[in-house]
This record gives sequence, structure tokens and C-alpha cells, in this order.
Amino acid sequence: MSEQVEEEIRRLLSISFHELPSTGVTPEMLTRVWSLDFQWADSNDALRLLESLVRTGWLCLEGDVVLPVEEFTEISVPIGWTPILRRMIDGIDYVSSEKMVKIPKPESNDSESKEIMSNLVSEIEVNDDENRSVDPMLEKIQKIRSHISNASGLEVREIQRRAQRKRRSCMPMTLWMALLLVGREQRIDISSFL
Repeated sequence: MSEQVEEEIRRLLSISFHELPSTGVTPEMLTRVWSLDFQWADSNDALRLLESLVRTGWLCLEGDVVLPVEEFTEISVPIGWTPILRRMIDGIDYVSSEKMVKIPKPESNDSESKEIMSNLVSEIEVNDDENRSVDPMLEKIQKIRSHISNASGLEVREIQRRAQRKRRSCMPMTLWMALLLVGREQRIDISSFL
């Protein structure tokens, strides 16, 4: 079971840092990628995941920059893969993929990293409202799905599946835009959402 979770985390980090700068990103940016870009988690779970990965040694926190402890570029990720965040949030200690030897955690930095994480938590919570205001359409996603479902007779799950296919084929595309395209395909008046 722990090997499966390790592989899941390696896939998550491979995808997460694929297009990001090799110099690292801010914690806010990484949680935004998980919650808004990939929509794998809400902002609270994304923050809990970040804390868990830093605590267990998968990510290192240097000042206000987060970096993976190794490059996960050679990891194969199946098409349509989605992480099971619950297992990752519970936490599993990092083991180097090359040596498969547990890397000891420095005890002196433990209290320092907890302090940095608590400061980041408060900053991210303050910035959370700012992130939500960046795209006001995020609040309308449920209404768009319901409108398309009622007008077309399709189940919400089917509408979501079609929208996700559009997102994968037309990267980068927001979920709300993909949903509007699904509605347009069904010849539904979506002008009220524009």
C-alpha cells in the first residue's frame, strides 16, 4: 500500500512541476495549481496536502519557494489519472527513488519548518479570497452544469465528463469554458453566463 501511495505522490509532483519553473514556486502558486488549475482539491485540502508533503520530505521549503526534493520527470502518468489526495494528505515519508533508502529528517529544522508553514498558512488563508476573485466564473460552474443538464436531459456526470475531455484536448482551458462549449454543442442558450 505504501508503495502505491509513493507512486501516486511521484505522479502528482511530476504533473504539478512539469510546466513550472525549475527554480521553484511559491506555496500559494502550488496550492492554486492543485485547486484551481487541476481542480483536484479545494483550497483547504490543497493547503493540507502541501503541509503533508513538506512535513514528510517530498517537498522542501526554502524561504518562500517550494521545490520537489528530486526531479520526477521520468515518471509515467496514465491518461486521465487523478490523484487520491486522502492518502497523500495522511502522509508517507519520502524515500529516494534511486537509493530506496529513507532520508533522515534534520531535527533542528523541524521547528523552523513548522514555523514557516504556520506563517504560510495564515498568508494563504488571507490570499484565498483574492484567488477566488481572480475568476468570478468559478462560482457559476454548478449553475452552468445544472442549466445544461436541465435543458439537454443529460446527466450532470456526463456533462462533466464531456467538459473534462474538452479541457484535455484544448489545454489550457478553464472548466467553466469547457462547460459552456458543451452547452453550445447541445444547442443550448448559454448567453446568460457570458
